Amino acid sequence: DPRDHRSVAAVWKGVIEGTAHAGQVRVTASESYRALAAEAARSARLSKERTLKKGIERLQKAQAELLETVKELDKAKKQFSHLQRSSEVAKDKAADVEARLRKSDRRIFHTKASLQKLSAKFSARLAEHSRQLAGVQNEYSFALVSATAHLEHYQRVELPAAMQALDGDLYERLREHLSAASRTEVDTCRATRDWFQGVVEASARVCREQDLLLFLQEHPAFSLAPEQRFQLAGVEEVCLLPPADDGASLEKEARRWATRVARDHKNRAHSEEVLQRLEARRQQGPEAEAAAVERQMEEARENIRKAEVSRVKAEARLALLRAAGLDVDAWLAGAMVGTGEETPTGLDPGEFDEYEDSDEPDEDEEPGPAARTYPYTCRVIFGYQGCQADELSISQGEELEIIEDGDAEEWVKARNKAGQVGYVPEKYLLSLGCDSGAGLGPPGPSALHRQLSSIMAAELVLEPGAWLVRALYDYEGQSPEELSFPEGAIIRVLPRAAGEVDDGFWTGDFDGRIGVFPSLVVEELTGAREAAGQELPSPSPPPFSPPGLAPGASLVPSPAPETALGGCRQDGTGSGQSSPDLAATRLRPLRAPPPPPGRAPEPDPELH
Repeated sequence: DPRDHRSVAAVWKGVIEGTAHAGQVRVTASESYRALAAEAARSARLSKERTLKKGIERLQKAQAELLETVKELDKAKKQFSHLQRSSEVAKDKAADVEARLRKSDRRIFHTKASLQKLSAKFSARLAEHSRQLAGVQNEYSFALVSATAHLEHYQRVELPAAMQALDGDLYERLREHLSAASRTEVDTCRATRDWFQGVVEASARVCREQDLLLFLQEHPAFSLAPEQRFQLAGVEEVCLLPPADDGASLEKEARRWATRVARDHKNRAHSEEVLQRLEARRQQGPEAEAAAVERQMEEARENIRKAEVSRVKAEARLALLRAAGLDVDAWLAGAMVGTGEETPTGLDPGEFDEYEDSDEPDEDEEPGPAARTYPYTCRVIFGYQGCQADELSISQGEELEIIEDGDAEEWVKARNKAGQVGYVPEKYLLSLGCDSGAGLGPPGPSALHRQLSSIMAAELVLEPGAWLVRALYDYEGQSPEELSFPEGAIIRVLPRAAGEVDDGFWTGDFDGRIGVFPSLVVEELTGAREAAGQELPSPSPPPFSPPGLAPGASLVPSPAPETALGGCRQDGTGSGQSSPDLAATRLRPLRAPPPPPGRAPEPDPELH
């Protein structure tokens, strides 16, 4: 057939016919060809088994992720359908009661007053269902576009990639063996030169793309499926309904998914850089490290793939938000700023963390602003002096009431005991539990561990050998060299000298004062005491990113240079004044993140 003159089967057929044409004279050559074919088949079979196992695992993983996305879509659809049916039932009952009121059809067991109460009850229920329906439909829309994008990515990228991985280097091996057999026949037998010259040319044209095309023509079942898109049940087109909070929740969704796109972009860049370094290391390193480097390279490729899938789904959600009229590009531009500069230049491939993507919040992760219950109480770990009109000055040990999210990373809106309201850095606070009116108890051990892990990860002020403790009771110093502190105070314990005996009194720093205190009245918050002899990295500033202006907000006049520079300090001295019209203007801080509190001076040896 002229259509398959480039297929592997046709080339192999030419080799066999040339061998038969040589006859008995070419028996020796035929044996060499048979041995060559056996070697190619054996190596191809071994390579196929190895690539098949790896390819099947990859394909199953991609299909499992797609199945999870579809399950999320089905869950959102069921919730939307249930709420829609409930709303229709409430609407029908309200209409029936209204009709009976107009017709004065009270029947036996109802009076006019009871019918009016029923009408008010059903009307309120209908309004509540209508309010909830908008939010549920938005969640359904998000899940819908995410599943559509995931399915399209699976059909366009992951399925062809899995097929290519299953083929491996089979066609390259076949091309090499067939070409070698044909060249040998041409050199050893000039009588059959013309025949095998054509086989050589055909062998050189063997390629996977042509063979795949012929294979798909003969087996349409393996062709790429037509484009498929999920659609909302009972709705003509996918769109977002305006929520009841004037778009604040949609703005938060836009910020969230813009941040996710930027994070995926950065993770993919990091993974590609690690992959390049591992490739160079594999080529130059010893043979004994090849297996370990190959595993790390596979992990890096998996992280790149997961970041790409997550980015596709997040961009689909942002496209839906953009179609709803939100300024998604502004959030994207802000989130993408600095992604190139943050790429680490000294990244060690051995310490590369696998990237995990999930639309669901992790159980061990700190709950986001949308999942928190306001207000709740916090204690100030480090003092901060506000340098903008909408910031609140705080001092170490002070208790604050967190009343609202700051609409930006790592800033919250707080109120002190004097009633002053302003924005404070979230990493300078330690949560003491939820508000009593919310009906929730204090945070559990996992929540406290998350807060302390965040403090230690920021490496605010802890030098090697130091750790944090919290006061269990109020303590009044019995001498000038002893510390006094209230219950719940966070104290930084200073490292002891080498060989010093623990006599039950520790040296600590609280609110800028250094002194000794009994260890029985405190509890340890971090595990640094056992690791006092280990080397720890030098402290670095907390990773704050300054919030941006909310849409439509205006800036206040900038202060004079000496005021702007000298007014922002962290001495932890009392609470400052906040702007009285803060809630109306909704100002956001637009300055560099606050530096960490400086280390306290070393204790005087004469005090011990």
